[in-house]
Amino acid sequence: MSNNTDSRTATHVLPCLRNQSNGQAPPPFFPAIYEHKGFFINETPSAISRSGDLLAKGVLAEYEALKPDALTIGIDVYNLEAEAAGCKVTFYEGDDISIPGINPSNHIIKMGDDISCLQQANPLTAGRMPVNIEAARQVVKAVGNDVWVRGAISGPFSLAVSLIGAEPLFMATLDDPDFVHALLKYSVDLIKDFGKAYIDVGADVILFDSQASADLLPPEMYDAFILEPMKELIRYFKEQGVADVPLVIGGTTTPMIDTLIDTGANNLLCDYNCDWPLWYEACKAKNLAVRRNIDSNFIKHSTPDKIYEVAKKYIEESQRYAGYIMGTAVIPYGTENENLLAIKQACIDSVND
Repeated sequence: MSNNTDSRTATHVLPCLRNQSNGQAPPPFFPAIYEHKGFFINETPSAISRSGDLLAKGVLAEYEALKPDALTIGIDVYNLEAEAAGCKVTFYEGDDISIPGINPSNHIIKMGDDISCLQQANPLTAGRMPVNIEAARQVVKAVGNDVWVRGAISGPFSLAVSLIGAEPLFMATLDDPDFVHALLKYSVDLIKDFGKAYIDVGADVILFDSQASADLLPPEMYDAFILEPMKELIRYFKEQGVADVPLVIGGTTTPMIDTLIDTGANNLLCDYNCDWPLWYEACKAKNLAVRRNIDSNFIKHSTPDKIYEVAKKYIEESQRYAGYIMGTAVIPYGTENENLLAIKQACIDSVND
């Protein structure tokens, strides 16, 4: 990673978090905007996800509209590595705003298959990886000195689910653990290559692995299969010069707090349905950043005044912790800007409270 990129990461993320405790800066505002990027430029998720120029245009429009403290390059963030490996993604034409996805019939491997036969995908040529890399290059060039730009990459378990399907993978953890370890190893290698391509154009990375939440996977199974591959990934990206590696696992994660801290990720996610006091105490004890989400359905359907009050309450409950990040669950396509800006305003106003 270039010296310019190292400087950007250190300047725009870490000190911003450290200085909050002295009231010197509002809590960072990190809305989870993926398919909603298309709304800013009147494009569908399927259209914007297949064009580097459109994706960059959507990300930059998001920045102009909301001025968030971080931008994420990605629309259907769990599909790209699997698509590059050979899975077929279903797209939608015309005005259909459905999110592209991999149908169960389009998984490419079965339990017991020889993992060594899976293709090694080049992120500069395979599937839509080049779309995201080109968008990242344009966004970094345009605003990379002003805002933290991260390229979306899958976590290893979520990629494995895309390759084989959730139920077969869960069964394999019981019936053929060696197969699961081999599949996760393949996933880690593919994710490393994709992440490195983002880094090479000046972006950082953000890991998404919500298929590994406690809603779907017992915490002891995470320890047995996923913890070491995730540690390896995070260690690798830090070795590439990424100062702050976020890990996003939505859903019920409170039972997994200690394990997620052990991954080495710099900032973690407390989703809107999780136990904030436990997350707060655990992350504060380890001096880690933690993003607390507001329910995105509430954001879409409520009023700016009500949203502002909830955001202010969340900020008060952060106790001015230096690592607190104001976040949202995934914002639905078509959410009004004023609803999101109410959260940002609460962050700004908190400095004077």
